[in-house]
Amino acid sequence: MRRLVFLLLAFLATGIIASCGGDKTESRLDDQAWLPRQEMPAMPGVPAMGTPVVADEEGVVHIPTYIIPGRLRDIFNDSNELQLTAARANGFSPIGDLRSAYTLSQPVMKVATCDDFFVDSLSMSMPFLVPKALQLLHDIGRTFSDTVRARGGREQRLRVTSLTRTENNVKCLRRRNRAATEQSCHRYGTTFDISWTRFDARDSSYIVSLEDLKNILAEVVYDFRRQGRCYAIFERRQGCFHITVR
Repeated sequence: MRRLVFLLLAFLATGIIASCGGDKTESRLDDQAWLPRQEMPAMPGVPAMGTPVVADEEGVVHIPTYIIPGRLRDIFNDSNELQLTAARANGFSPIGDLRSAYTLSQPVMKVATCDDFFVDSLSMSMPFLVPKALQLLHDIGRTFSDTVRARGGREQRLRVTSLTRTENNVKCLRRRNRAATEQSCHRYGTTFDISWTRFDARDSSYIVSLEDLKNILAEVVYDFRRQGRCYAIFERRQGCFHITVR
């Protein structure tokens, strides 16, 4: 009888220890909410990655997206002052015109359309970035394309609408748009704009919901921002994410 009681008490103690260990595991998962998407625990109300795509009556394909609570303009609201600090720390001194770019001592790399993104026609900026910013752009573009493809959206690329601006570019832009700031982060080669209203589809016959593509882009930028790699602003009037490398 004593032996039976002893075994019962030992069993109960083991159960209590296991229960405590479970609570600690859940706590660790909460602390790891910053991890990349594939390592994060399932989020309530979010479709599973294997959820099939659905086409509406007009033939537009809808793909699964993660829910980011809140309005995008409230989530991506890093101030221009904050981005300027990062731009000055990571970029070069502002230049007056394109000819001055040849006198820069810091490495500058040309940005061209590739598998990761499509460079739009640039009327108010030049296709150049510092290496750190270009690497961030490639990483965001590749992650976006891979995510869309994994969720059934086929081949989609980001559309880059603005890159490095000279002082002359800024002056011309301010004549057209009074809301444009004179203290632009684009002058340092650290900042780029990615459209959320237009994307580049490799297969024009396969139309993916613009809203879904915008939300997936928001997910990707959100992840890189939480990893401390960039600052971002969701610009409604310009229809873009304004991003500065950190």
